[in-house]
Amino acid sequence: MEIIKATREFSKEISKLMLLDLKNPNSSFPPEIINNFREHAKEENIIKEFENPKLIAFIAIDKNKLIGFVVGYEKDPSSAMIHYISAKSNEVKKELLDSFIKECKVKKVNRIITDTFEFMDNNNFFKSNGFTLTKKENVTPTLEMLWYELNF
Repeated sequence: MEIIKATREFSKEISKLMLLDLKNPNSSFPPEIINNFREHAKEENIIKEFENPKLIAFIAIDKNKLIGFVVGYEKDPSSAMIHYISAKSNEVKKELLDSFIKECKVKKVNRIITDTFEFMDNNNFFKSNGFTLTKKENVTPTLEMLWYELNF
């Protein structure tokens, strides 16, 4: 397996992986939120993300196949936000996260924030990788977003 910086050439594969993640969403998500996620996951919208100079993104490739990715952005000179991390295993996610952190350090960023939901795998993943829960936000009366932060 190899971790490399993501480029627009991988937009189609990133889109496929995101849409696969959204194939059977948790029933706690309102349909309009899932529809917005699916719209954002379309290849043409992923391609647009690569125009952002603040993009920080890495992919995991195994045997010429995309098996995971992490996408985020520099928010300001000292912080970045992970918008999406997905992989076939937590080991692959960990390597993607390590690459994201390393890039942040190069850019002098010392804080990463991210969000997830209690029922998602990433909730435990972030906690087990040193992220601290900083706040909870009601998205709907039955759906709560969890915000995490990692300082280094």
